[in-house]
Parts: sequence; C-alpha cells; structure tokens
Amino acid sequence: MAQRVFTVLSRLGRQSLRGLQHCTQLSPNHLKHGLVVLIQQHLILHNTTEDDVTYYEVDWRNAYALVRSGKLIKIVEDRFGEKAGSIISNLLLLGHAKVGDFADAYQLSSKKKHHVDTGAEHINGDGIGSGAGKGGGSKIQSLGQLHALLHQLLQAGYITIVRAWHFKPAADLNDDAERLVKREVFPDGVKGGKAQAEFRKAVQDRKRKWRDDDGEPQVNGASTGTKRASGSSNNPSKRVKVNGWMANGHAESEENTPMLDNELVVRINYEKCNVVLRSRQLVDLAAKHIGDTTSKVYQALLQRLEDKTPRCIDELADFVDEDDESAALPSTTTLEVSSLLDPAIDLTADIAMEEGVNGVDEGHDASENDEEWSEDVGVRKTNGAPLTNGTSMPHQRDRLPLVEKHIRLLADDPRRLIRWVGNRGRGEWKVDFPALTSTLIQREIQNTVSACFGSTAARIVHILHAKGKLDEKQVATFGLLRQKDIRATLTSMQEAGFVETQEVPKEAARQPRSTIYLWYFDQDRCRKLLLNDTYKSMSRLLQRIKVEKAKVQAVIDKAERTDVVNNEEKYLTNMERDVLREWRNTEEKLLVQLARQDDLVALFRDFTPEMPAS
Repeated sequence: MAQRVFTVLSRLGRQSLRGLQHCTQLSPNHLKHGLVVLIQQHLILHNTTEDDVTYYEVDWRNAYALVRSGKLIKIVEDRFGEKAGSIISNLLLLGHAKVGDFADAYQLSSKKKHHVDTGAEHINGDGIGSGAGKGGGSKIQSLGQLHALLHQLLQAGYITIVRAWHFKPAADLNDDAERLVKREVFPDGVKGGKAQAEFRKAVQDRKRKWRDDDGEPQVNGASTGTKRASGSSNNPSKRVKVNGWMANGHAESEENTPMLDNELVVRINYEKCNVVLRSRQLVDLAAKHIGDTTSKVYQALLQRLEDKTPRCIDELADFVDEDDESAALPSTTTLEVSSLLDPAIDLTADIAMEEGVNGVDEGHDASENDEEWSEDVGVRKTNGAPLTNGTSMPHQRDRLPLVEKHIRLLADDPRRLIRWVGNRGRGEWKVDFPALTSTLIQREIQNTVSACFGSTAARIVHILHAKGKLDEKQVATFGLLRQKDIRATLTSMQEAGFVETQEVPKEAARQPRSTIYLWYFDQDRCRKLLLNDTYKSMSRLLQRIKVEKAKVQAVIDKAERTDVVNNEEKYLTNMERDVLREWRNTEEKLLVQLARQDDLVALFRDFTPEMPAS
C-alpha cells in the first residue's frame, strides 16, 4: 500500500486525498494507512489549505537518505559507540519516535510495547538491525544510559526534536510566512522596490525564527502541529539545546542524568550528517596531498568546527556579501584542536623535525600556569584536576608545537585548507567551506573529464576554469598545445556538455568569418550534469542488486529461517553455502560502489546551495 502511494506521488506530483484514491485504486482505509506509514517515515509531506483540503507530495531528500543508512550508523558508532549507533538504526527504521517508546522497546520501563527492532539481524540488506543480537555489545542496559545517549545525540545535533514544519513542504511554509508578514507588518500591501526588499527580508526572518527558535508556524494565531517539549529553551539558537532537561548538562554520567520527557519526539537530523560527510571528504583531500598524520590533525580541527556548524548551507542566512558570509564562519583554536587529538597519534610523522621542536615555542612562556591553560582549552575540573580527553595537561602542552606545525602545513597548502584569523588560543583558524567545496567539485569534474576525454581535456578545463572565456588560440597558448590538437577535444567536450561557446560578432552582419568564438567552462552546469549521471548510476546499481538477489532468493530465504541462522553448516549444503557466499560478495561490491556514488551526490548536491532547475 505504502509503495503504491509513494509511486503515484513520485510520478504525478502533489495530489489531494481524492486524487490519490482515484490514482491508486485503494480503499480509503488502506490509503490512509499507507499515508500514515509514509508520514511516519518522513517520506511524504502534507499541508492543509484554508479550504480544508490536504495535499501530499514526496520528500525527495529524506527518501534519498535511505541510501545513506549504513553510512550514518557508522558515523555515529565511530563518534559515540555502538549503543548510540543502535538508536540511529532504529530511528532510520521508524522515521521518528517518542523517548518513551525507546524505553519500552529496550524493555527499560514497566510497559511491554515493542515498537523498535532491538536485536534483529538482516543478512540480505533488507533491513537495519541495531546490532544488539551480535553479542549484546550494543544493548542498552539501563534507562539512565538510554537517556544519556539520547541527550548526547541531541546536543551533538545528530538527532533533533520533531516540529510541525518538518512535515510541511517548503513552498507552503513560505506561503505561511508571507501571509503572516503581510498581515502583521504590511497590512496595506507591499508597494515599491524598497518595500519589496523589506518584505522579503521579513519573510526570511520569520522562517529563520521558526527554525532556529524551535518555533512552530502559526496561521491565524493557531499552532499547526506538534506539542513543544517541556523544558525546551526559548532562546534563539542555531542548534537545539536540551540542557534544561538535564541536571548539569553532562550526558556522560548516568547518575547525573534526569529523565527526558517521555513525550519528546525525535528524528534524525540529516543536515548535521551532511556536515560530517563534508568533513570526511576534506580530511581525505588533506591525507592525499599532505599526509596521514596531518589529516588527523585536520580531522580534529573540523570536528571542533562541526560543533558550531548545524548545516552545510544556510539558505535562510541574511548575508550582505561574501565578506559577511566569511565573517559568519565558525573558528577554533590550536589549543582546542590539541585537546581533542588522540594522545596515541605520533605527531612527529609527516613533518620535518627541527631542532628544539619538542620544546616550547619562543613566543609562549613555558611556565604558563595550569589555570590559564584550562581556561583556554575550555576543560572542566574535577576536585581541582583538569580533564582533557584522557591525557595529562603537561603532556598536551608538550605536543602543542607539533600540533602547530601540522596546522601550519594545512594553512600553507595551496588549496587553503584553513586560514589564520587571530592569535587567540595559540592561533585561531577558520575553514572557508564554500571555496573548498568548489575545489572538491572542480577536482571531481576534472577527474571525470580526464577519464572520458584524456589528460589534455582535463588541462583545458583547468585553464578555462582559471582564466574564464578564451578563444581557441588562447586556450592552445595557455595549455602549451597546438590548435589542431585541441580542436577535436573541445568539440567532443562541447557535445558532452562540459564546455560551451559564446559567439562575439565583430560586425552587425554577424558573418561567421567576422565572429569570435569564445570557449568557457560553467562549473554549476557541469555539476548538475554529473549529478544527474550519478543518480542514473545509483539507480542501475540498485536494479542490479535486485536482479542478482532474485537469482538466489530461494537460498537466501532458507538461510534466513530461524532454525538455520547460526547453523548454516548443519542445514545448508556445500553448494548453497557457496551460492550464499558469492551473493554476499557480489552485494558487498555493489554496495561499496553505491556508497562511492553517494559521496559524489553529497559533494554535488548537499555541500552547496541548491541549483535552480534548468
């Protein structure tokens, strides 16, 4: 039922309930059941008009996010452990859930409701288990531990509180904001260019207030949806703050963790996950061009910035120009990066050691007291002893010169992986994410062009990107090539859509002889072209997985029987075990390729502003 409803909405677009019933040929009860499932999974959005007619449409971003399920679980497991990963796994299965439902499902309350799969294993890729059945390593043992993990994930931004606007299409939210602004600020109408600009700014401010203040869109003074959680903060914030629900705000200690509101509804925050995916790609870039150890320092620096970055792209930000956008970027210090680094990392690797590097910099007093250090890195103290990531304070201070050397390598790299902005905390640093994202995109485009048309074509694209519009002779001059050698390459790339030409006539007659043909490269156009190709590749990979699975479905069904699981040697023949092993290897290869394609989608779509439809 849900599949048929989703298919109709994806093909036909926005539909009313009556239209859906006509197109799906489902009974009213079956149709409503399918809609409830899809809304629960955040796969469709809905809005009720003033005429009391509800319209439904597909939420493409959340539907696509299902492909990233395994990647998101791995990210959380690496940061917070397997138990936190099991929570993310269950949220991916449910869409959203109440805190009380988690307690019931993990059998940590007096109720016996089981809304969450806490121990299932899935061998064929059909579902996502929490891993609790694999030795119990990810089994949450107590109610305090569950609430501590939920609080930690909320604080880090990986999950968020469900609000009414999560279920509304962006266009309808914009209409609500415009209607409210017109009624409250412009009751006499919006007239003139200045008023239009003020109106647009007021609409953006209202939408940003709904999002950042955890407010709910209201129409005609009435709330449109979910209940606010008790104890939630009314202070404006870029990230949901839940310290008001905890004793001291320290989720790591179960003893100090009061219970969250059982009626609090949470879901995965995909925008925060995009921030982490972007950091991973930047770390890979640093590892390739500088070194593995320096990339680990860069990873710690980016992780510090992640805490201050709720999303990759803020479409509601009110930036005047690029300088204003650059000033709004978060920053971190050398001391903060050093406090986060794993003490087991050998920082002497990848750098040329100079005499005295293990000492203290000349510009820093070696007798700096512990209180000043603790204040700079923001560590907290217990009974007078500072805690800094499990390593002693003097040891971290001795590593500072090495950390600074790695950071300087990052700053001196021609790709400008970081930039210096101040002296606070032994050096304050920012990352110009928009510029670096453009660098990553250009790198992928040139790799694709090189694979399709050769190294000469990649050189031409690099020249056009750096120099702008050039005629054929100029392209040959800058590339140290002959014109006749690049003519065919330019034509092939133009047919594929990677480069374009602009005609500049010298005379009004616009004769071909008197016309200059300028070649140019449009990164946004190529980005959109490659994004569409990547979607097609992923679709074919998913189809191939389905076909390969159908060939061995009988063996898979037998292997999934409860009496056969963990007893394959007893109940499966040698041929069946070989078939099952071959299928798993095939599936793994296809899923790895799918994950690589997803990295391209993240780069071309999620790290940069949305491209307008052509």
